[in-house]
Amino acid sequence: MTSPRRDQTKSREYSSHLLIWLAVLCACLIFVFHFSFGAGSENLITDSYCYVAVSQGELVRVPYNTRILQPFIASSVSFFTRLSRIGSFELLTPVELLASLLLMVSILRRRRATTRWQAAIVLAFGSSLAVTFGYTPVLVDPLALLLVCLMIAALDRGYVVFALIFACLAALTKEYCVLLGIIWGYSAYRRGHARLAIAAALLPGLALLGSALTLPAEQDSGFHGWQGFLRAMLGYHGSLLKFRGAAAYTEILYMWSWCVLWPIILLGAAVLLFQPLRGRVGEEDRFGFAVMLAAVPFLLLGDWGRAMLVVVPFACAVAASHPLARSNRTALLLGAGGLSTALARPFHGAATPPRVFTLVMIFISTAASALLAFIIIRSGMSHRLAGAFRIQKPIQESPVELQ
Repeated sequence: MTSPRRDQTKSREYSSHLLIWLAVLCACLIFVFHFSFGAGSENLITDSYCYVAVSQGELVRVPYNTRILQPFIASSVSFFTRLSRIGSFELLTPVELLASLLLMVSILRRRRATTRWQAAIVLAFGSSLAVTFGYTPVLVDPLALLLVCLMIAALDRGYVVFALIFACLAALTKEYCVLLGIIWGYSAYRRGHARLAIAAALLPGLALLGSALTLPAEQDSGFHGWQGFLRAMLGYHGSLLKFRGAAAYTEILYMWSWCVLWPIILLGAAVLLFQPLRGRVGEEDRFGFAVMLAAVPFLLLGDWGRAMLVVVPFACAVAASHPLARSNRTALLLGAGGLSTALARPFHGAATPPRVFTLVMIFISTAASALLAFIIIRSGMSHRLAGAFRIQKPIQESPVELQ
């Protein structure tokens, strides 16, 4: 016979796993709903056309000519399964998103995050991913997110070589993923591979440089090289504001902020900023998140609702050590805010949700955001005061004999 305590422990473990799987199931249902009934299977944006063209071996403009990994995989899937190129992208995207969420659960579990915190992140992040890529599934961002999660998971388990491979592949998915080489190099250096770290950390950048030099870009249209691409990024938000209007532009920024889990990024930044919290997280996690934070000003220039997705796994790894990550109230607000924001986003199907439902979701999202902002600011002020008024041990002076 099993003891009551053992039965209670098994029941608690079953309940915790069930909570996480319910969050995963909710994200999957939202993806299916937007893809099947929200015109996601028919929606192609400018980026999508470029990626499909790359998978067909056609010339495209900078920077799409170097983002070759996902189109190559889609082309291979199309060859072996007889699916169309677009169908291959649409098959890969949900698989990559699901794998990313499960890897993030593993990453959080290794950092001893509570089950409710894991479920809240999966629910909030997964819901946003489901809406974004359920409506626009032909993109490379899900693969970039997956490769980042794979690199972190590989480093957690000491598989340094595999982590380097994932970093190089990520650089061939999105160009700013070359930063993963710096993060990998620091991790390898701390593990005693100093010479290897310096040389191999450059490999993601060299992979991107090699693809840019060897793969021709279309010159008749587009940005006319990398300089034109950078100029287009600098004017992206101005053009978006002019095209959408101030009200719609503000709504887009708010939706993007939940796509990249703004509360998690703030909590991670607080851990790096305040000394009492800094010692609770591993040095490699701190360095990785700091590197990605340094890239945020560049990522904000474009569609940062997708570009900053690669920052989220690093932020989650650091924020798991924040005291608020142990709070059930914070976890509830995080999950409710992410889910309600995703459900309040526009639905592009023939039958739209009732207006009352959308208004209720907007209210829940706004309330959750306001409460989370208040809690995070109050926590930051308390930790700042704790650091300022921390009592230091007095320095004991050695006795001096008087002659």
